[in-house]
Amino acid sequence: MKKVFLLMAVLVSAVFTVSAQSADDIIAKYITAIGGAEKWSKVQSIKIEGQIEMQGIAIPFVMQGLQMKGARVDAEFQGNKIIDITTPSKGWSQNPFGGKATLSPITDDELKQKLDDLDIQDAFIDYKSKGSVVEFLGKDEEDGNEYHKIKMTTKNGNDKTYFFDIQTNLIYKIESVVKQQGQEVKSAVKYLDYQTLDFGIKMAFKQDQGQMMMVNKKIIVNPTIDAAIFNGGN
Repeated sequence: MKKVFLLMAVLVSAVFTVSAQSADDIIAKYITAIGGAEKWSKVQSIKIEGQIEMQGIAIPFVMQGLQMKGARVDAEFQGNKIIDITTPSKGWSQNPFGGKATLSPITDDELKQKLDDLDIQDAFIDYKSKGSVVEFLGKDEEDGNEYHKIKMTTKNGNDKTYFFDIQTNLIYKIESVVKQQGQEVKSAVKYLDYQTLDFGIKMAFKQDQGQMMMVNKKIIVNPTIDAAIFNGGN
């Protein structure tokens, strides 16, 4: 009996090792494809200007982030301001179309879901030191293309499944489950139109979320950003 348990333990360990190795091989190719870990580790701030497109409407937005310190998105539509702020300990949001006419604190659950966004360096750069765990889920096929699937669980307890294009090694899609108004909602975002920035890193300039498309028009790496913009109390 002991030999049976020992054999099972060895098999489980072997499967886990192969899975982890497969995931790390895929991740290594991905990191190389987006410019390399050295360049990404130097990204300490970012500013993105773009627009949200849906049903023939274009809503301009500006996203600003300081590595692990703060993230902020500002947009305006029909004279109404939409604001989203995240810091390591607090978050605020304002969306008149969602019932929030003024900037107000978000819930602990909402903050937990957004904490990973503070990492403006790619989530897979030094993911182990960040406390994240990955699992190789095998292959999948969509629109005639093949993808490697990897599930990442961050230290904040958030799960996402990433689809890596076998041909380009880039992320094609991310699937996740988020809580909205007390209900779990499945989310799928496709990442398109990858471009290499002057800084030497590669990023997707389009995010297809089904009902809407986020289009990046301009991305600035390491701009000077005043940390005061992340103080929702102001």
